[in-house]
Amino acid sequence: MKAILTYHSVDDSGSVISISPARFAAHVEWLTAGVVKVMSIPDLLAASDDVPAVALTFDDAFENFATHAWPLLRTHALPVTMFVPTSFVGRTNEWSAMPGGGMPTLRLLGWPALAQMTQEGLTLGAHTRTHPDLRQVAEPLLSTEIAGSCEDIARETGRRVDGFAYPYGYFDDRVVRAASSVCRWACTTVLAPLHRADDPLRLPRLDAYFLRGPGRLQAFGTLTFDAYMALRAGIRKLRGR
Repeated sequence: MKAILTYHSVDDSGSVISISPARFAAHVEWLTAGVVKVMSIPDLLAASDDVPAVALTFDDAFENFATHAWPLLRTHALPVTMFVPTSFVGRTNEWSAMPGGGMPTLRLLGWPALAQMTQEGLTLGAHTRTHPDLRQVAEPLLSTEIAGSCEDIARETGRRVDGFAYPYGYFDDRVVRAASSVCRWACTTVLAPLHRADDPLRLPRLDAYFLRGPGRLQAFGTLTFDAYMALRAGIRKLRGR
């Protein structure tokens, strides 16, 4: 079994985008125990489906990543990709829409910190400029949001961007085509493991919100884990309807 894991904020608020520093440290302890391989997303895409492996992603580039997550990930040389909404760098996450509710207002990292961490091994991906629902964005602003965010990261860090994450996981065929023009792969919020047959522009991920309970992540690859994630995915679909 292989999967892409999604984190957002490492804090004690208990919000829908948060995991506590203690629980995240427990995740890192398990990830470094050799039970699974931790890979970059390109390597994970190329890996066989029967290899127990994960890729780590963080959405939104919150400041607490530098305090609570990056020191652990860097120490253990765990590859991680961070998706950055570039017009909010150095500001807060008060973008126009926050579906789901219960999200704390948090500061985002600034460009100097992001550039420094890329030199230390962090991979950056694009997450648009203003974090909109891209399905509602008309041309030419759609290109400005997606391609523009890639250009911002390249300009500020000197690093090419290959990956993208759709804000809120919202996408349609038009949005996917726009992402494919500038990125090699893109992540959704579809709650499922990863398979080699998956469309690289519609990659599923497992949200750490559902892995905050004791032993949840540590059960990865078991029948119990599969059943739990299938249940969560089913509930999410029902709520979406």
